[in-house]
Amino acid sequence: LVAPSNATVLIYGESGTGKERVAQAIHQMSPRREHPFVAIDCGALPEALLESELFGHVKGAFTGAISNKKGLFEEAEGGTLFLDEISDTSLIFQSKLLRALQEGEARPVGGNRSVKVNVRIMAATNRSLKEGIAKKTFREDLYYRLAVMPIMIPPLRGRLDDIPLLVEHFIKKYAAQNGKAPMFLSKEASELLLRMPWKGNVRELENVIERGVLVSQSAEISLESLLIEEEVTSLGYAPSTSLFSSTQEALSKVEKERIVESLEECDGNKSKAARVLGISRASFYNKLKRYQIPSAS
Repeated sequence: LVAPSNATVLIYGESGTGKERVAQAIHQMSPRREHPFVAIDCGALPEALLESELFGHVKGAFTGAISNKKGLFEEAEGGTLFLDEISDTSLIFQSKLLRALQEGEARPVGGNRSVKVNVRIMAATNRSLKEGIAKKTFREDLYYRLAVMPIMIPPLRGRLDDIPLLVEHFIKKYAAQNGKAPMFLSKEASELLLRMPWKGNVRELENVIERGVLVSQSAEISLESLLIEEEVTSLGYAPSTSLFSSTQEALSKVEKERIVESLEECDGNKSKAARVLGISRASFYNKLKRYQIPSAS
């Protein structure tokens, strides 16, 4: 829905959930897809260097500036500029960024002229910007400029249905990279992955699967090949699935009730109910079938 527009997007999510992947997907589905997607980690650079990277600088602007340099705003011309961990920036930098967004211009460090830029901005954070506003560490006006379209990415433990799909993808990826024949997870390993807490989210899952592919000596990736049994057992995620099962049952019950409510609110219009829930029509129909909810007229 948001991809075809030029609206700024603010993506929330824990570290490792795939915020940059979501930004890339939006860019690839947008009219700007033929132009650059440029990403920068705002928390990885000191303020002066971050400003220079984004806005560029002129020769002599500071020690070491031996020539003019284009900033990422200009590098991303016509495309998308992704500002990761925007919450880690200073108030001074935020003020300069806000001006650039409002004016559609970027002024190089040490320069006296601004350059017009045509860039779509997407930003991401793993912390609440509203808390930052309350603590006076984030500008409220910049927040509203960035959060035209806020998107929340749930942690991996909150979207267990994604795990088998991600596992399949990562196995194919690392088997191919290491010249191995097609591989698959053992039943025991698959069940364990659904019980993991995944504090590192998708990034942690990818590391576990890569390790399993490298260590495994056969097509089947065993639980032992993942090298996580000791860690999982110490955390209390041993073989019993009773807690996992009860959690899944509770989640399913809530989801079923919300689907029924949405159908009632939309007078049985399934397409409208799917939009209200923020899911595709295909997913909505699949859930109707899974929960055996009678199809409304």
